[in-house]
Amino acid sequence: MEATRKIYRQLPGTLRMPKNLKHRRVEVILLPLDTEKFSHIDSNTGVSPLARFAGAWTGELLVREDQGAYEVREEFK
Repeated sequence: MEATRKIYRQLPGTLRMPKNLKHRRVEVILLPLDTEKFSHIDSNTGVSPLARFAGAWTGELLVREDQGAYEVREEFK
């Protein structure tokens, strides 16, 4: 069995495959080596972009208005 192992400090958007494995049936396994819970971390601040917005609204309380009755739709065939 041939095995190829490569560890990336930061995974690129695309991976180059070894020539001897191209156009062959292969199994690809990606295992994160860090214990970070978020995959989208801002490298400058170390904080998830979504976390920056959590609880950020300081205006009036947002209330969702009544949406009315659910419309009757035709059955999907």
